[in-house]
Amino acid sequence: MSNITQETTIKELIALGLMKASQVDTYNKRLERKASKAQDTELQQKANQAVAFYIGSTYATGFDNRFRKKPIEKALLKDGISRSMIDKAIAVMVDKGDLVNNADQVNNQCHTRHWRPESPDSSES
Repeated sequence: MSNITQETTIKELIALGLMKASQVDTYNKRLERKASKAQDTELQQKANQAVAFYIGSTYATGFDNRFRKKPIEKALLKDGISRSMIDKAIAVMVDKGDLVNNADQVNNQCHTRHWRPESPDSSES
């Protein structure tokens, strides 16, 4: 009976009956999913930056400058940024306090509007 060491190969583990050949495929699929998730995270971070830049350069601060998501979607779709990526980016901005919305006051998501809050320093003109 041989001992298993760090140098034991997968082929030897299969021969010993400790591992099935199909497990190799399972492990490879896990690695692919992990790589795909890392890529998705990177793409989402780029989308977050693009959405923040677009909102910052297009909309002024204050409640009177409310906006919907649809114009942002139309403007950024050509850059490969999907609606779900925009939704996630806006959610991050709301969580950080960079955007405010009226989602708690409306019954239908279609009526949700977002706006950039005025900074406390802007009132001291």
